[in-house]
Amino acid sequence: MRKGFTLVELMVVIIILPFVLVLLDGLFATLLTEMPRSWRTAQESTTLLNLLERVQQDVDKARGLPAEFAGRTAGEELLLIELPGTVIGYQIKEDRITRSRFTGTPANDAEEERTWSVPNGKVEWHVWQKDGERYAVELKTHIELKVRGRLEEKTARAHLFFVDAF
Repeated sequence: MRKGFTLVELMVVIIILPFVLVLLDGLFATLLTEMPRSWRTAQESTTLLNLLERVQQDVDKARGLPAEFAGRTAGEELLLIELPGTVIGYQIKEDRITRSRFTGTPANDAEEERTWSVPNGKVEWHVWQKDGERYAVELKTHIELKVRGRLEEKTARAHLFFVDAF
């Protein structure tokens, strides 16, 4: 019975151990950078899904999609949805999307109801129309992340919501 290790066993461990540690270092570095990024992407994706769900609820109840209301014009940064008794506006400001209820009086009539913060999220809407009638809204969303110096699009979606009044 021997106690301890032979010189050859110690040399093998000393020679192989650095290679194993280098391989594990790459794995841990990837895990430490990718895990937080994946978590943020999942959180922003959930936020965008909540926004899409709310827009769908509003469009389902909508009477129409006005081109303007109380001096505000719908466009790339403002989506107007006419509901019974009120007009709802979705507005893109920097990295936030705000849902507001408009009363119809000119100055500061917007009553903010909900804000979705999506720092890396991108939202575009396009209102479909035919013969001057605005009947549907198409929403495209994705998350832009800078990965190793280049922009990548994650969780890209496109949804088309039709106004029930038509």
